[in-house]
Amino acid sequence: MASGVRGPKQTGGYYVPLGNCVPSVYSYVAGSGAGGSFLPGTFGASGWTGAALSTISSIGAGGLLKDMGKTVVSSNRTFRKVQLVVKGASGSSTFTGVGGSVTQSAAGPYYTGYIELATGNSFVNDATPAPVAFLPGLL
Repeated sequence: MASGVRGPKQTGGYYVPLGNCVPSVYSYVAGSGAGGSFLPGTFGASGWTGAALSTISSIGAGGLLKDMGKTVVSSNRTFRKVQLVVKGASGSSTFTGVGGSVTQSAAGPYYTGYIELATGNSFVNDATPAPVAFLPGLL
């Protein structure tokens, strides 16, 4: 990574919460139309609900955000697709929603969404990067 301004180029890593990440997770609705009638995509509240969210509410709460390998750039802001990973009942990590533990919602059964990453474009007033650190590699 040159001078620390770019996000991760690899997949398979995790984002570790360094603060409350609950309000930092967004859903993305892709744009529609064609040609001159094309509408750009939009970001909004993730729609995540449930006790699993407390695992990303503070540092050391136990939840991780798995990097899903997709990046969306919007108005010089960079968003990365993530999936919530929480500690399972047996002590092993499990993806929220596997085994029917979460009902279908706007976020889907697997709690996927987007977080904003800090980039070199610090002049963007609307930028609100998620308070996370990237953990590369496999766990």
